[in-house]
Amino acid sequence: MTISKQIENIIERSKKGKLLFVSDFVKYGDYDAVRKSLQRLTKRKKLIRIANGIYYYPKIDEILGILYPSIDTIAKAIAKRDKARIIPAGNYALYLLNLTEQIPMNVVFLTDASARKIKINNQQIIFKKTSPKNLLPKSQLINLIIQTFKTLKQENVNEKHLKIVEKHIKNSDDLEQIKREINIAPVWIRKIITQILKNIENELA
Repeated sequence: MTISKQIENIIERSKKGKLLFVSDFVKYGDYDAVRKSLQRLTKRKKLIRIANGIYYYPKIDEILGILYPSIDTIAKAIAKRDKARIIPAGNYALYLLNLTEQIPMNVVFLTDASARKIKINNQQIIFKKTSPKNLLPKSQLINLIIQTFKTLKQENVNEKHLKIVEKHIKNSDDLEQIKREINIAPVWIRKIITQILKNIENELA
């Protein structure tokens, strides 16, 4: 059986909506042979090329058509492939916390892997190398809050921002985790989160 046929059979047994990388199939042939096989499957419309070396086994809805993966899904798949940690940063962190309704054209993630930029249609995923300290919190929410406040800067944080962040914390299952991990935040952000936690505790008292 040819490399192309082996790869096609594996893909057809996969769940639709899966992201695929050239590196997923290198045990069936060298990198160039696998890449050419995936390119052929793309020409036959079995796959969609998302970016260089990244392919998508399309999930199709009868009404909506092709259901493309989100930028977040693509970034997480890349991180999983690279065995890397990532956290949203910049304006994307603001968007995920509902502090802005505008999806940024440049979606930034901090990572412990290599810095790189990946163009996805009219958007770009930017992985920025950061220190391990910035990736320590296990709570996704505390990561988002820290990166959001860093992006806003202390002088621009207003009451509206605080109320939205407080709502997220109040509705979170990570409350105890947040209490344990706020010491990782810069001092000024730690003070804000501590005050929000006190407000929540007073409400619940």
